[in-house]
Amino acid sequence: MKAKLGFIILLGLISLKVMAQEFVHPGLLHSKESLKRIEVLVKEKVQPAYGSFIVMKGLPEGSAQYCMKGPFEVISRAGRYGYTKAPCESDFNAAYYNAIMWVITRNVAHADKSMEIIRAYAGKLKKIEGPDDPLCAGLQGFMLVNAAEILRYMYPVSEYSNGWTSVDTEITEHMFREVFQPVLTTFYQTKPYTNGNWGIAVTKAQQAIGIFLNDHKLYDDAINFFYHGKDNGSLPNYVAETGQIQESGRDQAHCMLGVGCLAEIAEIAWTQGQDLYSALDNRILKGYEYLSKSNLGYKVPFFTWKDITGKYSNWQNLGEEGMGKFRSIFEIGYNHYVERKGFEMPYTKMVLGRIRPEGPGFTCDNPGFGSLLFYLGKDIAIEKQEGAINEDMTQLHGWTFSTVSLKPVDGRMAFVSPDVRMQKRNIRYQAGKYPYIAIKIPRLPKMAKKDWFQLSYSVMSAPEFWKMNATEATKIGEDIYVFKVADYMSNNGTSFTQKVVNVTLILDFGNIGSESVVIDWIRSFEQIADIK
Repeated sequence: MKAKLGFIILLGLISLKVMAQEFVHPGLLHSKESLKRIEVLVKEKVQPAYGSFIVMKGLPEGSAQYCMKGPFEVISRAGRYGYTKAPCESDFNAAYYNAIMWVITRNVAHADKSMEIIRAYAGKLKKIEGPDDPLCAGLQGFMLVNAAEILRYMYPVSEYSNGWTSVDTEITEHMFREVFQPVLTTFYQTKPYTNGNWGIAVTKAQQAIGIFLNDHKLYDDAINFFYHGKDNGSLPNYVAETGQIQESGRDQAHCMLGVGCLAEIAEIAWTQGQDLYSALDNRILKGYEYLSKSNLGYKVPFFTWKDITGKYSNWQNLGEEGMGKFRSIFEIGYNHYVERKGFEMPYTKMVLGRIRPEGPGFTCDNPGFGSLLFYLGKDIAIEKQEGAINEDMTQLHGWTFSTVSLKPVDGRMAFVSPDVRMQKRNIRYQAGKYPYIAIKIPRLPKMAKKDWFQLSYSVMSAPEFWKMNATEATKIGEDIYVFKVADYMSNNGTSFTQKVVNVTLILDFGNIGSESVVIDWIRSFEQIADIK
């Protein structure tokens, strides 16, 4: 009882501290400092951030030439105004992406495009209609208010002729307070009736709108709901101590939506000097790791969840729908807990190894592009020496597969398929400097082809292949195979070049039946003595 009372008092003191100070602006997902960090990451082409930027740049919604689909007087996700859902989501994403592109490129056309969308909707939008109006206000509103927050403070009319004006402040604040916020308030005042992702979506929007409006009560009510809301969407009611999620028995897409939104709430609070990430013994981290581990195929503990409404208490097993289909929500949590705080998230790290660089979110569910927006790590390409191969096969960044599944086998992630074949293109390799290629492969199928390792590059505009016979390789220990590249000729009788060349690494084990393959790494070396 004393511990609970102390927690409540601490929460009250934190809230008073936030109320006593002005909000940071810009201060939603991005502060001025974090926006500068994003700009520098792209300027210096730091990976995976730069790769994520290239994806955003290539989307129609990331273009300054984007053609707005609205605005609309009424928006909805279904029903008679359901036709507005997709175009409205596209418009709000475009407003946000162009705001980010403006910060990075300093091309005013991007800022003007974002301003065009914000002004158009602020001048016309009158109502958000159901069904699912809390999700519409929460998810779509969140994207739009983030765009508005950036432009309001990073593109002022005092510096740019088409910049943000006092009129923009008036009409945009009116839109958020009179159109979006009433829907969010009604949800908070209504008896719980939904799965948890609804309450979380509502909370992140109210938190963000509260900051945009400089309304401390809205902000504090959102934080109170995050901790104490009698709803499936509060933190203790959505993520269990084991990391299991209230919707784990439903499907995986909604779990990713919910956990991603929780991290966004925590990130906004962090921008405002408040730590929600650490709440309930880093409960969001536990949710990420459970979600990652289960979707990678590992066994996780599962219990039948008794939810707040009593409507969603009959799921007996993990929901199979969407299993292994990872959304772009993992960088934001990983970079806080691992890069900022020094924790370990081994399963989330494995997920990121498969999906980096993160691309767009699903519709307006989450912002996506975490590798660009939230990356705090080192350049993952900088440690690679020119001409050297250094592939961590637990991460698989850039690898493509043919009919291959990754599943845990005896505690290790293994490639499982009757026909295991994979490759990675455009690897800079210099055989003259690094003549030995070593592959650590703890589990090699007995049925594997002898020439399961190949190199390829184009000679006179035609691809040639160097097939390495594993029976001729030098073995170090039980599981490291070493190939001296100069010993092999291509299919056309060509010796491998000694110069730096873009190669394709190919692993083709052939038909291995029910066996599995485990590979740790592929590396090049100057001499065999260096291999361990």
